[in-house]
Amino acid sequence: MKNPARHRPSPSWLWLLLAAWLLGGCTTTAPTTGIYEASARLGNEQALIQLYSWPNTPDSPQSLTDTITHYTHQSGERDGLPLLAVTVWNDLGNYTATVRSSDWHVLDYSRRLPRFLAIGQLGVEATAQLKTAGLWNEKEWRFFLPLGLALAEQRSVQLLHFPPDYSLPDQDYLGSRTSQRWETLLRENGVPAEEATLYEAIVDIAPIAAPASAGSTLAATYPYYAPYARSMLEFLLKRDSGAARPVVAYGYPVRQWVQTQYGVSLQVLDTGTLDLGGGSKASVIGANHPSFIWYVKDQGFAAAEQVMYQDLTAACWQAAMGNNPDADADATRQNCNDGWRARPMDVCALTWEQAFDKSEEEARKLCQGGGNEPPGTNIDLKALELKVMH
Repeated sequence: MKNPARHRPSPSWLWLLLAAWLLGGCTTTAPTTGIYEASARLGNEQALIQLYSWPNTPDSPQSLTDTITHYTHQSGERDGLPLLAVTVWNDLGNYTATVRSSDWHVLDYSRRLPRFLAIGQLGVEATAQLKTAGLWNEKEWRFFLPLGLALAEQRSVQLLHFPPDYSLPDQDYLGSRTSQRWETLLRENGVPAEEATLYEAIVDIAPIAAPASAGSTLAATYPYYAPYARSMLEFLLKRDSGAARPVVAYGYPVRQWVQTQYGVSLQVLDTGTLDLGGGSKASVIGANHPSFIWYVKDQGFAAAEQVMYQDLTAACWQAAMGNNPDADADATRQNCNDGWRARPMDVCALTWEQAFDKSEEEARKLCQGGGNEPPGTNIDLKALELKVMH
């Protein structure tokens, strides 16, 4: 294996970085006015190869340094850090990252990035245990942490099943069709496009890049990954002060996992509270998996529209609670539900657009022409979800 490329900081930064290293705090303010800098020790090469699933593709030309730089920069972008710059270097097999921005929140990276990787190590160990137990699908699965997501400024957490297999070679955890659909729902609920990624910190109960059809084949992995998933969820949810960030639990397997791990039973649009320990509690809402609507559409427009109402309500709750974690979770859900029930034409149009691939103009015409039949009352969405999404 070739040694990863070595990157060294420019001489103008050297004395500052050396001081940070010696002090052990790994956080500094750059001498340039208005630029803040955080330096974090990441670990040794062998550990980071596993944590970053390097190489992300068998024929990738990227060095390990390049891969770490890519994901760290991606996280900073999704945290909304302006004038962002990332430097990663390898000193005899030990790696350090330096992140600079004009936003002082970048200083959080000195403690949060190493903590994220330390929790990720629990996932690495669980993967090794699965392989030893003969429960690992070597041909189709790869361990994959939620790399490149908001790490310091996140406003909510999305608890999901597993990442799609193409996310790893694409090096974009939010590049999936499901994430992109949910982003549109957040925007429909008033979240500015440039802030959407702040709501998309993700924890998967199975951190495995796998084909979409993997589904129930992952069930045996949940107990192994539970220490990792709980630790990562609690790390991303807890705030330094005040109420914990809200969490959305998507899909039947995830909602069942929440019941197993936290004793909170959730149907779609049920709200509850997760006890994170240390007096910290997080509001949670049950939701459909973002892709559920594409399975439901085969049951007809009314079924798809019913799911759209639920999804818009859950996304509304996520946006509102993300802005005010101290708000009453149940009252917020009711306000969101009432708000979308008062906009049937918009729900109708979004259903035609997202479930049936109609243009906005086509969707509006269909709704105005009577294609906005009320949500069906005789469609058993629970049974259908168990059938297609388990």
